[in-house]
Amino acid sequence: MRQDLLILILVILADIVLVIEVLYFIIRRNTSNKLIQAAFENDENKFEKVSASLGAKTLSDFDKKLIRYNVADIRKDQVKKEALIREFGQMELTDRQKKQIYPKIFYHYIDRNRKQEAKAYYQKLSAFNVFSNKKDIEMTYDAYVAGGHQYLDEALRSLKRISKQDLPARERLIARLYENKGIHAEAKKYERLAERHEAELKKR
Repeated sequence: MRQDLLILILVILADIVLVIEVLYFIIRRNTSNKLIQAAFENDENKFEKVSASLGAKTLSDFDKKLIRYNVADIRKDQVKKEALIREFGQMELTDRQKKQIYPKIFYHYIDRNRKQEAKAYYQKLSAFNVFSNKKDIEMTYDAYVAGGHQYLDEALRSLKRISKQDLPARERLIARLYENKGIHAEAKKYERLAERHEAELKKR
């Protein structure tokens, strides 16, 4: 009898923990959505108000800055991105957080053709054996910073499995690899393909 009661109590406790985890997830997601909306509206007062709410306690300062950064990236707001990069640089980040933000900063500097800064963040990422999109970052570094072409064949093979959304960027990467190799006709071909596919995406 006592053993049955103990099992029942354990089952109830497990259910309570599950309910708490589900509620935490829902509150976190809803708060994130409100912050994203405020960031898209460029409404600082609304963003700060949501940040100060009880639901925002489920989000770290890093999470809130990451939301701001992602929205600024979508809006092509380079000034805000630069400001947030400086703020990230002043934070004590965990390895998980570094793996989240460092690739974004790396690509930001690649897009701005700032090779020294891109190299610095590539080196920061290289300290980790495993991180998201490692191969893509290596190919990008080789093409845009090192001026190499060692990943050309691999980049060409990747066209078979890449999404339409990512296709223009990969074709531009291939164009740069061909350019680095001195094969200018192929470089122009893939640059034109990238422009065409980018235009098609904008029409959708």
